[in-house]
Amino acid sequence: MDEREEHERGLARFLVGEWRARFRESLAPAKRRDTLRSQLPHLTHLDPRFATPVQQSASELGAQLREKGAGGRCYLLSEDPELDGREIALDEALVAIVDGASQHATFVSCLPGHLAYFHEADPGNRYLLELPS
Repeated sequence: MDEREEHERGLARFLVGEWRARFRESLAPAKRRDTLRSQLPHLTHLDPRFATPVQQSASELGAQLREKGAGGRCYLLSEDPELDGREIALDEALVAIVDGASQHATFVSCLPGHLAYFHEADPGNRYLLELPS
């Protein structure tokens, strides 16, 4: 498993139990992945134990993620085909997604299965995702 796959599969840990396997199974085949990406704006299966609502600027969110152990790079799983599957600088990703008020649902994975951010167009559906170590 390469690093991108590790990050993407780790995102399933932030979902409620019955949705974890379905999420992981939808990552690999192109047709299923496209379906998964199209469903991200309607994602209602985040586990509330690990999801904290946030409404911050890119710089504030980046500082918070780095404080929790994020490095300088992140992996994206996004409904936006230009962002999906990319490894990118964390600050660059957050500026484009958060400050750019992206209308595309996107996961920003910082530490596989431990630290991420989920962004939806609706500011009420943006979450810091963190599992205890």
